Amino acid sequence: MPYQQDIEYDLEDKGLEDCRYIISSQHRNGNPNKSIWTLTHDGEIDCFVFSFSSEWKDDNTCWGVSVLGQDIQVVGHNTNNEELKIAKFVDANANMLWHGYPADYMRNSQDRPTTNTLRDWVRRGYITKAKMSKIRLGQSCNL
Repeated sequence: MPYQQDIEYDLEDKGLEDCRYIISSQHRNGNPNKSIWTLTHDGEIDCFVFSFSSEWKDDNTCWGVSVLGQDIQVVGHNTNNEELKIAKFVDANANMLWHGYPADYMRNSQDRPTTNTLRDWVRRGYITKAKMSKIRLGQSCNL
């Protein structure tokens, strides 16, 4: 597969002043060791902006979902080509330069959203309390 360069976006026009986002090529180029986005570039950025604006963050990590109505949409696939519906965004250097990937909460405990984020998703009607418990425990649930 040909080399793809990371793409950096300034998010000021999305209402996030002094915030930048990188579309990471390693989560787009079919790397067999990485989860892969199925969202378009714009969809990935919109998912981040929605997550950041909803304050689903803890320090330098932000959790996201792509929602259509009240339904959570697929954001990508894991290394086993299974659908993923939760996104994880990180600001590794705390300099407002974010990047993200589809999170595999069942296989990676670090990919499980914080309890506060999950509670807000319950409050908004995106998930049930039972699904919140399953996600926290890394158990399968039909999002």
